[in-house]
Amino acid sequence: MERFIQVSVISESKAWIQEGELRADEMPRLVDILLAGGSLPQFWINLERKKKEVICSGNLEGTLSIACDRCGQPLKLVVDEEFTFKMVPEANLDSQNGKEVFLEDEDLDMDFYRDDQIDWKGILEDQVILALPIRNLCEEQGQSACKIPLNPQEIENLKTDNPFSSLSNSGWENN
Repeated sequence: MERFIQVSVISESKAWIQEGELRADEMPRLVDILLAGGSLPQFWINLERKKKEVICSGNLEGTLSIACDRCGQPLKLVVDEEFTFKMVPEANLDSQNGKEVFLEDEDLDMDFYRDDQIDWKGILEDQVILALPIRNLCEEQGQSACKIPLNPQEIENLKTDNPFSSLSNSGWENN
């Protein structure tokens, strides 16, 4: 299925609706974050046009496989996100002539489209990115704390290879 939809093709009397499974190859910005073997989120997306304004709503639901930032073990992240926002044509910022623009609350739930096209799969990828935690840690995803095996030999090497190790033997006393 095509990644872009032309706004002028969307009927003003009938919503444009798509649903299915979002594949990993459709989310290029997440290629370094998602691990193989995880299920892919199910989605539905609804676009309703009123003149040049498009109301975008939808849902993502599924389980993503990501890695713990500390130990690298695979984690399962349950995603169940609903979204709604408005899209308008991209305005030419040069027309503002450097004027200060004050944003209202409703302006924060707005996105822009360019050249009469909406990247609807990009919208879904954005929603997956917004659903990701700031840091992926085992204990924050409901698993036991990370178990990082420490090798005593490596710890000794860290002590001797440390450029600041000579400071600990300089006779300074800790107060």
